[in-house]
Amino acid sequence: MTAPAAVSLPPGEALRADLVLVVVTAIWGSTFIVNLLAIETAPPLVFVLVRFALAALVLWVLARGRPRTPDLARDSAVIGVLLAIGIGCQIAGQLFTTASKAAFVTGLSVPMTPVAGYFMTRKKPTPENFAGLVLAAVGFGVLTWPRDAAAGWNRGDLLIVVTAVSYAILIVVMCETAPKHDVRWYSFGQIAAAALAVGVARLALAPFLGGNGTFAAAESRALVLTPRVAAAILWMALAATVVTFLAQTWAQQRMSATHAAILFALEPVFTALFAALFLGERMTGRDWAGAALVLAGIVVSELKFSIPART
Repeated sequence: MTAPAAVSLPPGEALRADLVLVVVTAIWGSTFIVNLLAIETAPPLVFVLVRFALAALVLWVLARGRPRTPDLARDSAVIGVLLAIGIGCQIAGQLFTTASKAAFVTGLSVPMTPVAGYFMTRKKPTPENFAGLVLAAVGFGVLTWPRDAAAGWNRGDLLIVVTAVSYAILIVVMCETAPKHDVRWYSFGQIAAAALAVGVARLALAPFLGGNGTFAAAESRALVLTPRVAAAILWMALAATVVTFLAQTWAQQRMSATHAAILFALEPVFTALFAALFLGERMTGRDWAGAALVLAGIVVSELKFSIPART
């Protein structure tokens, strides 16, 4: 594994970065369940907007007094817009699909990331990363391929494909730009830009929310701060945004985009476990096989292949 700037990291620091990103991924895995429970009564985009606004306020307090860097606003805006697109499509898509399936479709960002990385930076994955990526992609195929015609793709799944594309690009941009900026200011900038983008999108959609469609009906609801919704906002703002974006920005300063994407492959595995615990969704033998392939991909990506020299 190499850092984006081709700086060799001590093994201990590289391992810490990996473990931090695994914790981030576990928290993100929980968000599919929290979102699904929250949007039973809360308007999806307003819920996301409140989450980001609260998180941005906390991050601003944490960032005050620290140095700002050139291009901070520009890089933050790019990440923020990508995040707003990804989160917005994801939470809207969850109106139509299950938590586990939403997570696994989001996980398609894993095989998409090196493709995005190659086109954007011309950087090729290492042999270890490529082999791990193939295993993880096969695992996603096993997990997400429809069991029968009734379980095929629906509009929610297609919305979440947009999320996967957005996240793949975001991972590449993050790895390229994170080393240039202070972790706290960059995290604040990303979330503040995402909040602004979601707010603009919500205002733009307001004239079209009078219909009877599933999304229009859900988004037209008032945001009532029941104990469940308030707890969901706090978890999503503090744990799933403030903590994870500080940690993710720090960790992605120390690894390549492809390596980060392979670690993010754990997200749907965590989601499936949480969904089984809290929503009663059950993993079949095929689900476990797919999850095992994803985990195998992560292990393989950590190996070092030795290619014998020609004599």
